[in-house]
Amino acid sequence: MKSKNAIKTFSMLFICLAIFGSAKAQDSTKVEQPTEVKSLNKLKLSLIGLSYEREQRVGKTTTIYGAAGLIGSFIYQTTITFDNNYNLLANTDTDFKIYPSLNAGFRHYYNFEKRVKKGKKTINNAAGYVGLDFLAIFPPKTGISNQYNIMPQWGFQAAASKWINFELALGPAIVIAQSKTYFDIGAKIGFNFLL
Repeated sequence: MKSKNAIKTFSMLFICLAIFGSAKAQDSTKVEQPTEVKSLNKLKLSLIGLSYEREQRVGKTTTIYGAAGLIGSFIYQTTITFDNNYNLLANTDTDFKIYPSLNAGFRHYYNFEKRVKKGKKTINNAAGYVGLDFLAIFPPKTGISNQYNIMPQWGFQAAASKWINFELALGPAIVIAQSKTYFDIGAKIGFNFLL
């Protein structure tokens, strides 16, 4: 009988030590999440380009950025015509080119404090933002005009690791090319490798 009580006592003591030890371990490993943005150097790899970007802090939750790199352009064009016998003729042309580009803009991160309260990561500016993006594309060939895109944007960055962010930005875009203005939907998706 005494050995059964000893086993129960040691079992309860072991369980209590395990519970209190794990609770103390969780408190000691808790990482303090930042509530303000920081300046970052990034190598951006997107679906259509590669660039170097500097995001510079100008306020508690506001940054400006500038980038230079290469951007890809995929053109898919179908021309439909009729011949003299009223037969329908369709000609499809596709082309992919890579052009130098410059990018600038600002971001206001709006949910740092809310993410910290929910226990989510905010390292390396991992939060939602609104902003304005300006993109200039410079085709090296003569005869092709430069293109300028202006996009009010909503986006977010998510920390995939200490050195990698995932970024998504969406918004309406105004495209100015060949002295004409077009309206479009702009999107950016890709990964930022922090330097």
